[in-house]
Amino acid sequence: MSETTDWADLLFDQPLLDLGEHEKPDFAGVVSPRDEVGTTRHGVNAVFLEDAEAYYAKYQGFNYWRDMLDLVLAELKLPAPEVIVEYGCGFGNATLPMLDLFPAARLLASDISPNLLAILHRLLGPRGLAGRCLPVAMDALKPYVREASADLVFGAAILHHLTRPEDFVASAMRVLKPGGIAFFFEPLEGGYAVLLHLIEELRREAARRRSLPPLRLPTRLGKRIAGRFNRQFDTTQHLADCLERQAVDLRPMVFRGGPGWAERDDKWAFPRSKLDAMARAAGADARVIPLHDQQGPFRRQLLYMLETYHGIPPARVPGWALAVMDRYDQEVFSPEGLVDVALEGCVVFQKR
Repeated sequence: MSETTDWADLLFDQPLLDLGEHEKPDFAGVVSPRDEVGTTRHGVNAVFLEDAEAYYAKYQGFNYWRDMLDLVLAELKLPAPEVIVEYGCGFGNATLPMLDLFPAARLLASDISPNLLAILHRLLGPRGLAGRCLPVAMDALKPYVREASADLVFGAAILHHLTRPEDFVASAMRVLKPGGIAFFFEPLEGGYAVLLHLIEELRREAARRRSLPPLRLPTRLGKRIAGRFNRQFDTTQHLADCLERQAVDLRPMVFRGGPGWAERDDKWAFPRSKLDAMARAAGADARVIPLHDQQGPFRRQLLYMLETYHGIPPARVPGWALAVMDRYDQEVFSPEGLVDVALEGCVVFQKR
């Protein structure tokens, strides 16, 4: 039995089994509580299972998560934890930075996907971190981890994937020691509702512009001018289609419920009232730390979405659309008001 498993065994009320021996050789180094071995992984799709390597290749963001953790930990001023439990760690985007930030801590990195955890295990060895971090495939809602065993619980973008995030927060409070803190990086309804309104305005304007007839000018110079105009017309058509798809994706996060909502990957942009209700039910106090600076947050977020999800780089976004984005950033809210409608925040739950 390895040194890593020795310390982790003390956190569990049943044996941990290596999935490389009990499920699939590719999962060597990933462990599960005995009752989880061989079970169907609910609430996770092929993106995080069979296609885990492609997901890892596309979404590595170790430096980004290091910056986010630096920001939050500077605000919280926590004592150095001995035992950290991470929920929804994936391939370790935030795990590796957290291990660097707390070099004396031991970290239980849990996720429902053994495929992603196998990637994390692969990354730990060359960094000399295998003795301090154990990838555990498990359902975090089940009471495998002993009560009051963790100094700190955290998760990077996990709660908004869940149908009942309040159950997850209750689970985190159960494993925390009294007075301990759990924090999660999540989208917030205030900012996302404004972003959705911005997208709808842009979509309507793009639809209006694409309804104009193509420009035709008879002269050679006129044909060149018309060609540039009509190419922009084609770009506006594509932009309108992408904005509609983006709005369709965001509406259920803001309004929630309805057909297919429970099967969606991204389910929540959290209103503050929901966060407070989850805290009260779990015996905790909640606070929200807004993330990112407030210099052009809506333009920055929408340009990121257009490029990442729809293949439209910022250079191809028409000037009129950029001007609308800037109006939301500069003319709708004061700088202080932009903080109140943050798109993302670190949600902190402190156990009473």
